[in-house]
Amino acid sequence: GQPTNTRVSPIMKRLFGGKKEAPPAPTLGEATDTANKRGAVLDEKIKALDKQLLDFKNQLKSTRAGPAQNRIKQRALQVLKQKRMYEGQRDQLSGVVWNMEQATFAQENVQTAIHVVDAMKGSTAALKTEMQKVHIDDIEDTMDDMADLLEDTNEINEALSRNYALEEDIDEAELDDELAAIDEQLQLEAELGESETPSYLVDEEPQPAVPSAEPAQPAAAGEQVDEFGLPVHA
Repeated sequence: GQPTNTRVSPIMKRLFGGKKEAPPAPTLGEATDTANKRGAVLDEKIKALDKQLLDFKNQLKSTRAGPAQNRIKQRALQVLKQKRMYEGQRDQLSGVVWNMEQATFAQENVQTAIHVVDAMKGSTAALKTEMQKVHIDDIEDTMDDMADLLEDTNEINEALSRNYALEEDIDEAELDDELAAIDEQLQLEAELGESETPSYLVDEEPQPAVPSAEPAQPAAAGEQVDEFGLPVHA
């Protein structure tokens, strides 16, 4: 037989609609937010029921025992049952929210671990690339060359600082004689005394003679004197 044509015309699509794509699944964060909003609605309803129960309590206080009071109690019991139902729903919803938060926490930990692993992989690859530029043998050869150069530098410095004017063949006997001579010199200077002027401090040039004349007498009162304070004779 001939094959069946399954093509849908545009008119049929407008009338009956085409195949719709499924909406994306909500994330854990979106589901948690929805559950928290639902929990907030239940809390508001429970607060409203608590207010009604408080009103019934005040009515029972002001109503005598009898049919009227019984009707108030029946209405309060209905409100209390409704409150218990909302509280049960809220507790179940709290457990669901707790589980979703734990799942979100686990998912974030996994994503963090993946991020860290990716970063470590990149760093390891970069380190391997850089290590290919470094050769341990070259480093050891460079350090050996540096040690040789430093040793050569020390030898050069020793050669440059050597004093050829000093005698290097002085023995201990000569040293003892020199020390003994210095000791004798010090003892001789101590015997001569500190007041005696050493010969190397004596001036060879003759010193001018000290005048023996009596100092000039000061001028009498009213007598003219010169610039040196001596009397002027006419």
